[in-house]
Amino acid sequence: MTVGLWQTADTEHATPTQAAVVVIGAGIIGSYLALRLREQHDDVLVLEARHVAGGASGRNGGLLLSGIAHNYAAACTHYGRELTRELWRTTIRNREAMIAWATRLGTPVRRCGSYVLASSEREADELRASVALMAEDGFAAEWHSTDPLGRGFVAGLSNAGDGVIQPALLTAALLKASGAALRETAEVYALLSGEDGVLVRARGGDVLAQRVVLATNAWTPLLLPEFAATVVSARGQLLATAPAPRVLERACYCDEGFEYFQQLPDGRFVLGGFRNLAFAEEATYADHTTSGIQSALDAFLARYFPELADIPVERRWSGTMGFTSDGLPLVGRLKRDERIAYAIGFNGHGLGLGMVVADELLYELAGTGSGSIFTARRLLPEVVA
Repeated sequence: MTVGLWQTADTEHATPTQAAVVVIGAGIIGSYLALRLREQHDDVLVLEARHVAGGASGRNGGLLLSGIAHNYAAACTHYGRELTRELWRTTIRNREAMIAWATRLGTPVRRCGSYVLASSEREADELRASVALMAEDGFAAEWHSTDPLGRGFVAGLSNAGDGVIQPALLTAALLKASGAALRETAEVYALLSGEDGVLVRARGGDVLAQRVVLATNAWTPLLLPEFAATVVSARGQLLATAPAPRVLERACYCDEGFEYFQQLPDGRFVLGGFRNLAFAEEATYADHTTSGIQSALDAFLARYFPELADIPVERRWSGTMGFTSDGLPLVGRLKRDERIAYAIGFNGHGLGLGMVVADELLYELAGTGSGSIFTARRLLPEVVA
């Protein structure tokens, strides 16, 4: 988020507008934050570098799943049983909130259920163990010892409560419902702390705010350098076919989350993934697809859904995600200026965690929080208030 000297000549000496709260980022988290912040403040302004849902919120697979990238057994090994249990509860609360808001606002949502599919015997063993552990911890899941789709996967786990949404339409509807002011193509390139507020330097004119909330995910280190080693960008690539005969009813997640797919009501098949084939190349902000990963997506489609091999691919696209060093989101306020707050680093699961994480930030800002599992203090105690 750098801007040349010459590009701001028409605004840099102008008197900044003022706002009680500025939300940076009009993705699903920023739009939901704007809606909730409007409950306490009449004067909320959302600044968006591109357009509403122009980033990952409008470029993901649309899956609304309980759980995180790790299956339950793997998460217990990685995070411990207690934290894993809390993470699953959190994603279920978030899933229900997303479904409720989509229903209330009239945007597409289907509780179609999901399959987590094993691509190897090792992953199948983990899914089998996951079902047992989840049952002990009170979570519903069904074990399938063979591929529930009959397409060559090793085994699977199903969850009837999961679903899919149209994330871009939900984002836009949340923002409209908020009543917050919006400026698009208003890239923010600096935050300057002063006695009378935080000066938000932005294309199209600066804003003096009493509170700034960042919902900038992967882009956060470009505004707050203290996050440079903790939040990194990662590109996800997807494709969508033209409308095809019905071959799939549920949302699907496989190969430890590195492939994911669904079929839309109109028959288009949406498939994303294979970032694990080129981690270094995909650690980028670049907004283009690559032949290697798109070829892998094509091959996956031909292998598991050969009847779709002759269906044209209608669109190929990418989106930039923000990954944290421990795989969990970050919420908090800056120690150097507590008026600057953030809810960022969703690790490819903004739909799975976004609303609840945003609520946790709001509780902290209101002084009513009891200690979030997503507090940035766990990774950056020296920069967090």
